[in-house]
Amino acid sequence: ADREALAELLAGLPAELPLTAVIHAAGVLDDGLVDALDAERMERVLRAKAASAQNLHELTRDLDLSAFVLFSSLAGSVGAAGQGSYAAANAYLDALAERRRAEGLPATSIAWGPWADGGMAADEALERRMRRDGVPPMAPESALAALRQALDLDDTAVTVADIDWDRFLAEFTAVRPSALFNELPVGRPAPAAEGAPRPATTAGSGTLAERLSGLTRTERTQALLELVRAQVAAVLGHGGAEAVEAGRAFKELGFDSLTAVELRNRLNAATGLRLPATLIYDYPNATALADHLRAELLGADAAVTGGVAAPTLAVSDDPIAIVAMSCRFPGGVRSPEELWELLTAGGDAIAAFPSDRGWDLA
Repeated sequence: ADREALAELLAGLPAELPLTAVIHAAGVLDDGLVDALDAERMERVLRAKAASAQNLHELTRDLDLSAFVLFSSLAGSVGAAGQGSYAAANAYLDALAERRRAEGLPATSIAWGPWADGGMAADEALERRMRRDGVPPMAPESALAALRQALDLDDTAVTVADIDWDRFLAEFTAVRPSALFNELPVGRPAPAAEGAPRPATTAGSGTLAERLSGLTRTERTQALLELVRAQVAAVLGHGGAEAVEAGRAFKELGFDSLTAVELRNRLNAATGLRLPATLIYDYPNATALADHLRAELLGADAAVTGGVAAPTLAVSDDPIAIVAMSCRFPGGVRSPEELWELLTAGGDAIAAFPSDRGWDLA
């Protein structure tokens, strides 16, 4: 990236060993959300990738090179969460390769997926995230074979990655549809034959708010809690919702700023809401978040259950105000509202005697 030092290095090469190829494999990561990036962080990433590539291009363009190889990244061709500056720097490399080709100069830009065994994805947390997203780090032997093939075929810009297509496409389109892979048949169901019956509308059709409106308050709470737990499990790479404890803090579960935004995006897609990026900090566990979603989706209607409206009364001159309640409920009930539901439904909450009181039950 230091143009003067690079020029001095090139000028100092011995005449009997002329430079015949350039491979630009440098890279620096400084991942972060867009609102956390600043000029200094952007410059650090762009200097290692784009500025150094431009200097190599300008200082070697008059040499008789057989190859000019740029190590780009999947982040530049597909995108990656939290890698806005890194994606821009690598897209620059791809564009530089196209420009060199247009000028009659050799150029091959390879947008690599992650490499195993010491590549930039060697960080354990990053590797777990890549595997969860369907892009496991590839063996260096496979990558080098692909590099040789790209040079043999005289490619200008290619993308090389080990991709688990079913997992990758599911993750890639989880938040919003994408036209990027529309022409790929992999991972897509075959179209129904002409005249074949269409699937019947299920009970789960309609918006989430519409589906919830037909449930009791307890059922709504459970449905939203399961939705939150399922999305948390997907973001963190767990096998299912059962792996997520409803009352455990998101921070303890392993969330960071990137996965927090990913969860927010998934819940936006699932609910149709516009939730803030600070969601998991405002509502720090699955139970609190599910309650918030219920209020956002149903508003005042959240107090109406099974056709019975919970009693409300607005007064301005009442000398007594209840500002807090502490209750112990039977039958799995967790709030005064759910106790009201139990009573109005004539529910049976009788349970066995507690076994931890030291009572002589005999």
